Amino acid sequence: MEYKHLSIENRNDLLIVLLNRPEAHNALNVRIRDELESVFSESKKDPNVKGLLLGANGKNFCSGYDLEEVIETKLESFKHRILEYHYAIYSYPKPIVCVLKGFCSAGGFDLALCGDYILAEKKTFLFRPEIRFGGPPLITTLARKVGPTKALSITLLGDPIRSAEALELGIIDEVVTEGDPIQKGLKVLEKMSQWDPKLISAEKEISNNFFQGNLYENLRKEFDLFKQFLEDPNFFQKVSEYAKSIQQKV
Repeated sequence: MEYKHLSIENRNDLLIVLLNRPEAHNALNVRIRDELESVFSESKKDPNVKGLLLGANGKNFCSGYDLEEVIETKLESFKHRILEYHYAIYSYPKPIVCVLKGFCSAGGFDLALCGDYILAEKKTFLFRPEIRFGGPPLITTLARKVGPTKALSITLLGDPIRSAEALELGIIDEVVTEGDPIQKGLKVLEKMSQWDPKLISAEKEISNNFFQGNLYENLRKEFDLFKQFLEDPNFFQKVSEYAKSIQQKV
């Protein structure tokens, strides 16, 4: 696949993947999600890739799904390969380090949660706004980090979370206050990727599937449950109104 919205570099067998739609706050349109799914799916089979660092160009990591596209497609972009995309990033068998900055919202929050180690700049904030317009935020993704009950309380509160608070909650692993966050992330990734690849894959398999059910089945059941909200005739109007309110603030 030709990558339009990703910047990709293999540096000493560590794959650096940067979201590259800064003019749209790296919003997740269908194209960029397909590109991410492709990179994760292909690089997991590449012996010249020991681990993956996910970051972003521009001021923000990711503002979430591209709501303009969601409205234009009458919610169809919400549904596009939703299970395949999420499973590809969360089931990745090699170490992932995510480096966050600026906004990390909605689908961008969920994308960040694929990281086995998550660093964030001091001024980063994470946000799950979907519940504000009647959308169902993912529990499976956040529960993998903080457990299901804490994931539920964070989701129902619906408040923005600054990086320092995210660190206390266990959502992220480190706040970067000085130096180049990407370079710090690469040092962490180099350390995590030094072990036997089969051993790393086995450890990730255990983490993903032995404690809170099977990852694939959890995601599938959650997305099946979401269908009732997406099919609600009032949902499209709620999303449209929310998108307008966001545009007025930008």
